[in-house]
Amino acid sequence: MEKTKHKRSAAFWLCIALVLCLISCIGASLLQTDFGNVQIIKFKIPTDNGKWLSGNLFRPVSATAENKVPIVITSHGYLNNNQMQDISAIELSRRGIAVIAMDAYFHGDSSSTQYSYEDSGVIEGMGMIPLVEYAYSQLDWVDNTKIGVMGHSMGGSNTWNTARHYGRLYMQALEDAQAPGSDGGETITEEEQAYADSVNKVAAAFPTSSVRNTTDEVMAEIHCNFGTNFGFYDEGAYRCVNGDGDLHDAPEALAIVNSILPESEKLTDTIEIGKMYGDPANDTLRVVYNPHEIHPWQHFSTESAGYTVDFFTTAFQMENPIPSSNQYWLWKELFNCIGLVGAALLIVPLATLLLKVPCFASLAGEEPKKLPALTTAKSKAFFWGSWCLSWIVSWLSFIPIGKLDQYIFPSVTARGTSNWFPQPTTNFILLWAVFNGIVGLALFWLSYKFVGSKNGVVPSEMWGIKISLKDFFKTLALAICVFIGFYATVMFSQYFFQTDYRIWTLDIRAFTVDKLYVALQYWPLFFIFYLANSISINSSSRVEGQKEGFNLFICALGNSLGVIILNAIQYGTVFATGIPHWQEDWLRPLVIVPLIVQLFVAAYIGRYLFKRTGKVWLGAMVNTLIIVMMGVANTCTFLPL
Repeated sequence: MEKTKHKRSAAFWLCIALVLCLISCIGASLLQTDFGNVQIIKFKIPTDNGKWLSGNLFRPVSATAENKVPIVITSHGYLNNNQMQDISAIELSRRGIAVIAMDAYFHGDSSSTQYSYEDSGVIEGMGMIPLVEYAYSQLDWVDNTKIGVMGHSMGGSNTWNTARHYGRLYMQALEDAQAPGSDGGETITEEEQAYADSVNKVAAAFPTSSVRNTTDEVMAEIHCNFGTNFGFYDEGAYRCVNGDGDLHDAPEALAIVNSILPESEKLTDTIEIGKMYGDPANDTLRVVYNPHEIHPWQHFSTESAGYTVDFFTTAFQMENPIPSSNQYWLWKELFNCIGLVGAALLIVPLATLLLKVPCFASLAGEEPKKLPALTTAKSKAFFWGSWCLSWIVSWLSFIPIGKLDQYIFPSVTARGTSNWFPQPTTNFILLWAVFNGIVGLALFWLSYKFVGSKNGVVPSEMWGIKISLKDFFKTLALAICVFIGFYATVMFSQYFFQTDYRIWTLDIRAFTVDKLYVALQYWPLFFIFYLANSISINSSSRVEGQKEGFNLFICALGNSLGVIILNAIQYGTVFATGIPHWQEDWLRPLVIVPLIVQLFVAAYIGRYLFKRTGKVWLGAMVNTLIIVMMGVANTCTFLPL
């Protein structure tokens, strides 16, 4: 009777999960296409030397060869992908500006490049320059006098490099036109000016979260309408000349504005934040925005989205009836988040139903007995002490253990290519995870040796660890089936609706074959961590006398608390002082923010699957496969071309 009840309950919750995923797909698709007014095309364009660029093209359906529209090429930041620029793409395209949201080289579904990471940025804008050329020459519905570029963080650097590239071409053309042997001699003819204008293919540039190294010399190479948006609390602001993110008196901001002012009018002390200097009609528009935001919030902000709209509609001299405060993107993100919830809800009922399939039926089992109640002061102290120690070690070890990546993975940490362990972010998280997995297993053994063995703990009846080799591989096969079912919904949403499941920096993205090759390298080592985690939650933390809901909550909280405290220290310091606690390593706490949710949910998945099988293994395997692939599919991959 109990098994039949579980099956019916599983079928019900699986239906709920799938309905949520479908609602997510439909809602997000309607909003990002402006209810049919924007066409989204997933593209893959070959470039030089066997490379390719991928991304999404947002085309207003009104755009034709007879009704040309402006276009903006936008680039995500380091360790991200094109979907992180959905906000700009949605808000610009619904206002009649087409958008190419690109995957930079080494990211998303784009290829690697023959250049180093740094050289690629300078030479090809990580793919932005080829896409400007593509939009200029291949899209007959684009007004190629109104091509804009923008990007966040690394994408901001790509924007700078692209604007400077075309600015240098423009200056070189004018210099050649003034040569004595040119058509007009030292006088620039109309034809020579027209040619110079034609090679300067960028009309507007808007880097965000990227102002470092902005000087008068750099701005002298910019010959287009130009603005920037930099967070007041940006974690990387300590690298600015003034050492903080306040741009009102920053030399970087002064250089931007002064680049179009005559010598007698140049500013010496401060600029007015948000003021539009210059004239967009002659490509001298300059503006600096400085919202009170942290680095990753700039691509999840209504204020910053409004600045993007204001800049490009002004730069392209568009009279748009939709005010910049009228925004759809947040509702679209909420629908994406519904998909996240649906995908998470899908895992346990799918596994439960698969346990009814004959080939997996033998894996179903009863939940083992709980550990004896905490009746003595010693047992209580050891239980809570172990719980505290687990997240304290997690918190304190993250930076020092993660920094060992420079010795264990030196090439990839230095942003060089490698066929093995080619993801710098995944590498330092891996080192931290393996270390904490080993510590967790050690704590488990010590807990049993000094407390459990003397207080009635019977491993064979309470742990759920022992498993035959045959059942181990059957469990692995079941976990793979759950993984396939989970990602089938993601592939479905991508293929039919051009959406996925996400909120801010937490996302589940469809992956390509190369990411599967990469994940295969990471899965075995991450399994150490998730197995230790499953043992901790199910074999040493389930005790008599604690309500199941409370026990499971403290297990989930213990999973995430180390990461929470790490980021609380980092961002508490940022908001208090304007600079991060960890400066040179400021990216490391930022990129593990999704782990707060992932590890919290992993505890619930691990416990529920433990109840269905009586073993720690299925939950550990499912969490390993899914959470690792979520990370692998969403970060930078330095595979050789």
